[in-house]
Amino acid sequence: MITIADAIDRDALRIRSEYLEMPGLALTATQTACRHSLSTAHAKALLEELVADGFLTSGRDGVYRRSTSPVSAP
Repeated sequence: MITIADAIDRDALRIRSEYLEMPGLALTATQTACRHSLSTAHAKALLEELVADGFLTSGRDGVYRRSTSPVSAP
Protein backbone atom coordinates (compact mmCIF):
# COMPACT_ATOMS: atom_id res chain seq x y z
CA MET A 1 0.00 0.00 0.00
CA ILE A 2 1.22 3.52 -0.80
CA THR A 3 0.88 6.17 1.86
CA ILE A 4 1.45 9.89 1.72
CA ALA A 5 4.42 11.16 3.72
CA ASP A 6 3.86 13.41 6.69
CA ALA A 7 4.60 17.10 6.23
CA ILE A 8 7.78 16.88 8.29
CA ASP A 9 9.06 14.08 6.03
CA ARG A 10 8.43 16.12 2.88
CA ASP A 11 10.20 19.12 4.36
CA ALA A 12 13.17 17.01 5.45
CA LEU A 13 13.40 15.47 1.98
CA ARG A 14 13.33 18.91 0.34
CA ILE A 15 16.14 20.14 2.58
CA ARG A 16 18.19 16.97 2.07
CA SER A 17 17.73 17.23 -1.72
CA GLU A 18 18.93 20.82 -1.70
CA TYR A 19 22.14 19.85 0.11
CA LEU A 20 22.65 16.95 -2.31
CA GLU A 21 22.20 19.20 -5.34
CA MET A 22 24.56 21.87 -3.95
CA PRO A 23 27.32 20.14 -1.96
CA GLY A 24 28.93 23.43 -0.85
CA LEU A 25 25.67 24.80 0.55
CA ALA A 26 25.97 26.43 3.98
CA LEU A 27 22.82 27.87 5.55
CA THR A 28 21.54 28.92 8.96
CA ALA A 29 18.17 27.73 10.25
CA THR A 30 16.71 31.16 9.46
CA GLN A 31 17.96 31.04 5.87
CA THR A 32 16.62 27.52 5.46
CA ALA A 33 13.25 28.62 6.83
CA CYS A 34 13.07 31.46 4.30
CA ARG A 35 14.08 29.25 1.37
CA HIS A 36 11.47 26.62 2.17
CA SER A 37 8.68 28.76 3.65
CA LEU A 38 8.97 27.16 7.09
CA SER A 39 9.03 28.57 10.58
CA THR A 40 12.54 28.99 11.93
CA ALA A 41 11.78 26.56 14.77
CA HIS A 42 10.58 23.89 12.32
CA ALA A 43 13.60 24.41 10.05
CA LYS A 44 15.97 24.15 13.03
CA ALA A 45 14.31 20.93 14.18
CA LEU A 46 14.66 19.42 10.71
CA LEU A 47 18.27 20.52 10.39
CA GLU A 48 19.10 19.08 13.81
CA GLU A 49 17.46 15.81 12.76
CA LEU A 50 19.75 15.75 9.70
CA VAL A 51 22.73 16.44 11.98
CA ALA A 52 21.68 13.53 14.23
CA ASP A 53 21.48 11.32 11.12
CA GLY A 54 25.05 12.33 10.22
CA PHE A 55 23.98 13.98 6.97
CA LEU A 56 24.75 17.56 8.09
CA THR A 57 27.17 19.18 10.48
CA SER A 58 26.78 22.42 12.39
CA GLY A 59 29.40 24.63 13.96
CA ARG A 60 29.32 27.35 16.57
CA ASP A 61 28.41 29.81 13.83
CA GLY A 62 24.99 28.13 13.47
CA VAL A 63 25.64 27.27 9.84
CA TYR A 64 24.62 23.83 8.58
CA ARG A 65 26.81 22.11 6.00
CA ARG A 66 26.80 18.71 4.42
CA SER A 67 28.86 16.20 6.34
CA THR A 68 32.12 15.11 4.72
CA SER A 69 31.70 11.53 5.87
CA PRO A 70 29.61 9.29 3.63
CA VAL A 71 26.04 8.71 4.79
CA SER A 72 23.66 6.18 3.33
CA ALA A 73 20.31 7.41 2.01
CA PRO A 74 17.28 6.96 4.29
